[in-house]
Amino acid sequence: MFAVIILLAVLLIAVIVTALSASIIVGLVQARGVPFVSTDKKDFDGILSAAGLKPGEMIYDLGCGKGTLLIRAAKKFGAKGIGYEISLWPWLWAQFNIWLSRTDVKVYLKNFFKADLSRADVVFCYLFPEVMAKLEPKFQKEMKPGSRVVSYSFKLPNLQPAEVIESKDQPHLMKPLATSGKIHVYKF
Repeated sequence: MFAVIILLAVLLIAVIVTALSASIIVGLVQARGVPFVSTDKKDFDGILSAAGLKPGEMIYDLGCGKGTLLIRAAKKFGAKGIGYEISLWPWLWAQFNIWLSRTDVKVYLKNFFKADLSRADVVFCYLFPEVMAKLEPKFQKEMKPGSRVVSYSFKLPNLQPAEVIESKDQPHLMKPLATSGKIHVYKF
């Protein structure tokens, strides 16, 4: 019996290692220049406030990582949340965080370019300029009237934000590439 338990444990570890390895390889192939970088937790409330998030509204997080912003939106603002993450490891972490928080947000292991954004009241993104440029036409096509896109640090290239908020005074991780610590709010 003990040998069976050991064998099952080894098999489980092998499956996890294989899945993580596959995730890294797929992530490298599909990443499109967007590494996993967490949003500073100090900025979550500022981001969600800048979005004008109201109870019951639907927030989508593109490249949601560990799901932390969605969980915060559900707990503090009473919002519903959907996230998209393409890398396995952050997605697994998000599933664990959602379970721990006992919130009713969903995070899908899916490329957000294939997601339908038409139900979103707010879309949050923290993505590099090249990705923002590719997303801009998708936003213009799919966002419903009255919805908002909130981008942390990186702006959309051709749309004028309705508001730009300085989030904090600290140095930003992506400072050479980003508008350090700024939150760009776009209204549709």
